[in-house]
Amino acid sequence: MTHLMIGRLCALWTVGLALCLPYWVLIRLDQHGVRHAAIALVMALTVVVSAPFGLALSAVLPRELEGTLLLLIVVGLQMMMDPADNTTRLLPFWFSREIGTYAVDHTDAGYLGRGLAHGLAAALLLTALVATVSAIRLRRRPHMRLS
Repeated sequence: MTHLMIGRLCALWTVGLALCLPYWVLIRLDQHGVRHAAIALVMALTVVVSAPFGLALSAVLPRELEGTLLLLIVVGLQMMMDPADNTTRLLPFWFSREIGTYAVDHTDAGYLGRGLAHGLAAALLLTALVATVSAIRLRRRPHMRLS
């Protein structure tokens, strides 16, 4: 059963990274004075976090439009909330602002470290959530009833 989840995540990560590559090349050719490696890192981490986040939403919410609406709400909140507020760190994409600030504004490496730690923690937490929900869902056998 884990191979189903891992295969699905790997497929989503592959497609996501394939979509990111042309955008990174465009940024690399067009934007001078930014840290391109940090931009690549934030794009890759966004893909790594987005795949399990989307799978977690689809596992929890039964209808596709509900998941889409919740995804839009989370991303909108991420853009509107004050990044210095502690509650903002609970959102899955907080790392993008930290690493983006490091890449564009040339701040100290603390931004990069905090962003990287948050992105990896969010990816691991969401992947564990998807694994748990998938294991529960795939082990259910509603056609079998104990008498």
